[in-house]
Amino acid sequence: MRVERLVIEAGSNTLTLELHPRLTVLAGMGPIERESLVGELIGALSGSRPGLHLELEERGGRHLAVVRPTIGRHRIIDVDLAQDVTAEFTAADGSCNLLTHLSLDSASARRLMRLGAADLAANTNQGQAVEVLAGLDQHRVWAAAEALHQAEHELTTEAEAIGSSPEDAAIIDEVEERHLAVEQAADRLETSRKRTIWIGGACAVATIPACIAAGAVGLLFLVVALAGLAASLLAKTHLDRAGKAEEKALADAGANTYLGFQLQRVNGLLANDANRRAIMGVAGARRTALAEWQQLAGDIPVEWALAHRAEISDAARLRRTADALTSMDLQGQSSQAEHDLTQALVNHLAAAGAVAGEGLPLLLDDPLCDLDGSLKSRLLELLGRSAGEPQIVILTEDPAVVAWARLEAITGELALIEPSPDDEDDDAIAPRESIRL
Repeated sequence: MRVERLVIEAGSNTLTLELHPRLTVLAGMGPIERESLVGELIGALSGSRPGLHLELEERGGRHLAVVRPTIGRHRIIDVDLAQDVTAEFTAADGSCNLLTHLSLDSASARRLMRLGAADLAANTNQGQAVEVLAGLDQHRVWAAAEALHQAEHELTTEAEAIGSSPEDAAIIDEVEERHLAVEQAADRLETSRKRTIWIGGACAVATIPACIAAGAVGLLFLVVALAGLAASLLAKTHLDRAGKAEEKALADAGANTYLGFQLQRVNGLLANDANRRAIMGVAGARRTALAEWQQLAGDIPVEWALAHRAEISDAARLRRTADALTSMDLQGQSSQAEHDLTQALVNHLAAAGAVAGEGLPLLLDDPLCDLDGSLKSRLLELLGRSAGEPQIVILTEDPAVVAWARLEAITGELALIEPSPDDEDDDAIAPRESIRL
C-alpha cells in the first residue's frame, strides 16, 4: 500500500500533502509536528477522525480514494472504476477502517508504521533492554507498564469520542502552558501597576504639605509620584504590545506552519470546556503513568516491553545465574553496533512491507538523529535503496538528513519537502509543490 495524497480539513482551512511513491523527506518538523502528522496518517487509515482524506494505491495496482467528511457517511471509492467499495472495508462496528481489512488496530499499526530513535535503539539493543528490565523489580515494572498502556488506551478512547486524536492532547497542553504563562505575566504587570499607582498617588498627595514644610523635599515627592505613574503607564504599554505580538504570532503560525494548522484544528476543543477538561484529565493520567515508566525503564518503549514480556520475565528468573558479558575492543564494539543497527532497520522495513500481503507506509520519526555522521550516511543509503517496498516517509529536523535528501531529490528517487528559504518564519513549512494551504 502506498499513500499518494493526504488531505486534512480543519474548519475553513485545508492542508494537502502529496507523497512520493518511494521516499518522502519532510524537513523542519519538530517533535510535536512529527507526532501529530504520524497520528493524522494513521487516523486517516483507521477512520478515527472526520476531515481526513486519503488517496492510495494498493499493491495490486488498484487506486482508492478515502473520503471522510465532517458531516455524512465515510466512503472508499475505487477511482479507476468510479465504484463505491466501502462495504469491503467496513468493520464490525460499522466504521470505515482500512486497518481492520489488514487485521490491525490503531495501536498495532502505529508500532509497525512508526520508527523513532528510541524504537530503533530498543530494537538494536534488544538484549541490553531485556537485561535492564530483567534487573528491575518485576512487579513494579509490569504494574507501571500496564498502567501506562491503560492510560494510553483511555486517552485514545476519549479523544476519538470527541472527534479528536491522542496527539491533540500534547498540543492543547502546550497551548494551556503558554496561555498560563501569559496570564501570570499579566497578573505580575497588573500588580506592579497598581502598586506604582498607589505609591504615585500617595506621593502626589504628600507633595503639597511637603512643599510647604520643606520646600525642595516636596519636589522629591513629586518626582517619585511622576516616576510611579510613568512606570505604570509603561507596564500597561508593554502588556498591550505583548498581547498584540502574541495575536500576530498566532495568526502567522496559523497561516504558515503545520503546528499552527494543528492549533486551529483543536480550537474547537479548547472552546468547549467540557471537551477540554475530559481530554486533559486523561492526558494528565497518561503523563503520570509515563513519568513512572520512564523513571523505571528510561527510553525503552512500553509497547516493546509488553511485546517481549515473556522473554524479559524469563531473563529475570535466570539473571542470578547469567554469565558476564564478554568484553569487546573498541573497534569490535563499533562494528557490532553498526551491524545491529542495520539489522534492526532491515527487520522493521521487512515487517512494515509484509503486513497482510499488502504492506504499510513506514513513518521514520527522526530515528537516525543520535548517530554519528558515517553510520548515518550508510543507513540513509540503505533507506534510499530499500524504499518503495514499503513506502517510506522520513520526518526530520536533522540538517544532515535534509542535506542528503536535497542531493538525492535531484534524481527524482525521492521528494523533499522543506521550509521555503524566503519565508521569514524559520519554523514555517512551505513545501515545494507538495503542501497547499
